[in-house]
Amino acid sequence: MEYTGEGIEALVAAVDDIENASLIIADKKIRALLRCLAYYEELRTVIEYCAKGANYPAEKKKALAATGDYRAFRMPSSPESSVVLGVGLLTEFDSGTADFLDFCSEWFPAQNKQESLARCCREFFEPFKFALAGLVVDGVKEEAPPVGREVKFAHDGLKEQAEHLLVSMVRAVTESSLPESERADLVTMLEGFSAALDARDTLMIRALWIGLARALAADKLCPKEIAAVDELLRLYLVAK
Repeated sequence: MEYTGEGIEALVAAVDDIENASLIIADKKIRALLRCLAYYEELRTVIEYCAKGANYPAEKKKALAATGDYRAFRMPSSPESSVVLGVGLLTEFDSGTADFLDFCSEWFPAQNKQESLARCCREFFEPFKFALAGLVVDGVKEEAPPVGREVKFAHDGLKEQAEHLLVSMVRAVTESSLPESERADLVTMLEGFSAALDARDTLMIRALWIGLARALAADKLCPKEIAAVDELLRLYLVAK
């Protein structure tokens, strides 16, 4: 299939329409975006590729982290997973399985519903658009078998047990009095550690945690969470 750019132009326009929409017509704009995804072959081809072997419920569970009243939405680290999550959520909104405006208010809280929609566009629609467009432009490739070191995989339970601790640490960092740039760096490190847990690569998990734990401790943040994660890594035989 030859890439012409028409699909991406339509994708960008459809996402722009959502970003510029009022609350009362947001649902119609989401339906228009889904029609765009279905109409252009270059978009369909990538979406179908990403859907092979994908687990949308698992991606959704990882993206929507909740502890008590605190909510944190995180797009997946890989573009393929971002596409799977994005298409799945859009389908739920369009079918009525999930209410889009309730989703915005719950996962992108702001002073009013229109600002929640704006946050959702920045943190969900924009990353989804870039992930899908990037795969269309660069092309999708089957992953080559890993070479080099043998990867040892951590148990699935480690990610599940650590999830609430990650949410707590993100909240502590974002609510701290550190300069904005330092808070942003720590949140990026936390996202990297979360991605390592998703990958279940024990070496990657250990390496990222060492740097993250030291950075948090240096700023006197999250001592209880650090101790809890250390214990989890020992429990799941990731660290001694």
